[in-house]
Amino acid sequence: MPYSFYFTLLFLSIYTFGNAERIPWTTSQIHGSPEPPPAYRAEVIWPHISFTNGLDITLLESENKLFILEQYGKIWWLPADLSAQPDAATPAGDLRDMIPDLMNALGLAFHPDFKKTREAFIYYNTEDHGGFRMMRASRFKLDSDLQLLPESREDLFEFKGQGHVGGDIQFGPDGMLYISVGDLAAPSPPDRYDMGQDLAKWGSKILRIDVRRNDPGLPYHIPDDNPFLDIPDARPETWAYGFRNPWKFSFHPETGNIWTGDVGWEAWEMVYRVEKGNNFGWPIMEGPVPLRSDLAQGPTPIVPPTAYYSHVEGASITGGYFVTSSRIPELQGAYLYGDYITGRVWALYWDGQKVTRNDLIADTRKTIVTFGQDPEGDLIFLDYPVDGQLHRLVPAEKRSQPNKFPQSLSESGLFSDVIKEVPSPGVYPFSINAPTWQDGLESRYWIGLPGKGSIEAYVNYREEIPLMGYRQPTDTVLAKTIHNNGKRIETQILHFDGYWNGYSYRWNADQTDAVLVPKEGLDTIIDEKPYHFPARSECVRCHGSNFNRPLAFYPGQIDRDGQLDRFRALDLVNNEFLEAATFQKAANPMDETAPLNTRARSWIHANCAHCHRVSGGAGVTSMMNLGVPNERTELILNEPMKGNFGLENGSLIEPGNPYRSILYYRINTLGAGHMPMIGARTMDENGIELIHDWIRSMAPQKAIPDPTLKPANVEQALALMHRIRTGALPKAEAQEAISNCLKSSDPFIINLFAGFSLE
Repeated sequence: MPYSFYFTLLFLSIYTFGNAERIPWTTSQIHGSPEPPPAYRAEVIWPHISFTNGLDITLLESENKLFILEQYGKIWWLPADLSAQPDAATPAGDLRDMIPDLMNALGLAFHPDFKKTREAFIYYNTEDHGGFRMMRASRFKLDSDLQLLPESREDLFEFKGQGHVGGDIQFGPDGMLYISVGDLAAPSPPDRYDMGQDLAKWGSKILRIDVRRNDPGLPYHIPDDNPFLDIPDARPETWAYGFRNPWKFSFHPETGNIWTGDVGWEAWEMVYRVEKGNNFGWPIMEGPVPLRSDLAQGPTPIVPPTAYYSHVEGASITGGYFVTSSRIPELQGAYLYGDYITGRVWALYWDGQKVTRNDLIADTRKTIVTFGQDPEGDLIFLDYPVDGQLHRLVPAEKRSQPNKFPQSLSESGLFSDVIKEVPSPGVYPFSINAPTWQDGLESRYWIGLPGKGSIEAYVNYREEIPLMGYRQPTDTVLAKTIHNNGKRIETQILHFDGYWNGYSYRWNADQTDAVLVPKEGLDTIIDEKPYHFPARSECVRCHGSNFNRPLAFYPGQIDRDGQLDRFRALDLVNNEFLEAATFQKAANPMDETAPLNTRARSWIHANCAHCHRVSGGAGVTSMMNLGVPNERTELILNEPMKGNFGLENGSLIEPGNPYRSILYYRINTLGAGHMPMIGARTMDENGIELIHDWIRSMAPQKAIPDPTLKPANVEQALALMHRIRTGALPKAEAQEAISNCLKSSDPFIINLFAGFSLE
């Protein structure tokens, strides 16, 4: 079918709906889900109470209070009785009033004999000292009104760290204080400081101390039964080791064993059942698979994870608790844990020897940052945004009959003629300025709003930055067909039912219809090249997070060819939607007549801003969406949070020098650290050169390295890559340079050139 046919069809569709009354869309068959719903959903406990980046929930049982610790130091309490109706949370103190250089408050625990001691213990870190933060655990007292007393502070220990610092502190049933610590490094390279298997270091451990008495020279006692007291130079506080970043742990209600979630690196998230002296393998292992073979193993055998899941299902585990309440009898005795990125919750059942079940029970779409328990042993959890709330699980509503979700595109009601892709009445095509890179493939787009529903945009301000959001009716559908020179490969659908859910349909060889891809996704070969149909959980990672909005149907993106005016005339969007286009200027990144900054920011918006934006769910908090001025994106001269990839003291963007810019490295490499994390499997060379020129334009006089055919560092290697890609090197020299780089001893240089071939 000739590609020109589709241009004609698009023109006729635009002309038709631009000169006609709005037609209601009544043919949609896209409702519900093709899978049965999870058994449970999230319920807000107190809708009128929220917290700013809360990180910990702690039960003070003797006072019947729940304490919430916020990341930036504020502490609040609420009644532990979840049926109570408090007007607001009560402040218990602000650590920044007591510790002016506080960076992050991570965990809070109360002495088991609080009535007598009035003691609380807090794990936190303070501002950078030569590139490192000071990790510290301190003891405080509270007065009779449950207010933290600043003058009572006593520091237990401190050590330097960055990146993975762990984040939990709890008393065990044995009365000992346990603290989880990560490998104290940025994510890449894995375990930069070789903490995981080294018992002499603080990192990658769960520590165990006795705060009821002191040893000489220490504000605590080393328990006599800690496992490594006889090993020279071992930190005597160590209880278990070999963790990457143990994020939240708890104790089995009967055995007292620790259960923790350990945040993985590139592929896996782990649950560990921790016993005295265990070694969980990091970084020799990433959960179930080998990773680094260059390190010597610690003195004890490596213990495999009790459970694990891949990064198709989630991306950042949050450890939970065993349910001991009977509110939901089916969950009693199960260990519940969740995923920060996707908001999924699992229930793991353990018979004392093995896992008997490990069920996905909820798809909350919340950024689950921590779990807690009420006095009855019921689980509650906190989501992370600036207005995070306390939630609990409740049974999901039962369907009276199963949904008949369309198994083929022809059953969806999107098209009146699926073979010719003629949209049904009320479904409208649109085009965008800056498509996502799709390995060189192209796309066509449609939107369908139920009946005569419309998009209601609104503008919020974050520190004077205008940020647009919008509300859409339930059963809104966005569709995108990916094609190669007119041959259709896949149609992706986003369906809104309170959250955006993604589905993929694979076109058949005859191009007559497309069939729903299984929820696990599909890897196959199309036109002699690998092709990946995303799993539904992958769609959630980009479109179903707390941000919860698509990127294509966006004012700056569709501000072209008079589309915005036509959409407004049809009442598809409101006036605020049009107004938002004024601060979201977008352009085709390859249109050299447009301003360089607009083109570069449009490319970044299309390829990076699905995660890297306000409340986007990524570990890197840069705001790359359109509308945020360059100087407010948290990119320029900002230190990397996820590793420097061999660019020592490099910035996310170093003005004038793309070769010392982490962002430029990450879009250049096909190895570890490649961005975007999911999606395209090849690099957009034109886009990469656009970003190169944009960064260079910020300070064009700045000195940059002269590339050599045998680069000594990553900066020189990036400069060399640029010369090869732009054809500035003769072919023979380019081949010599590629050969040299692939033989380099630096893995970051090898990863850069892994996509080049030697001819």
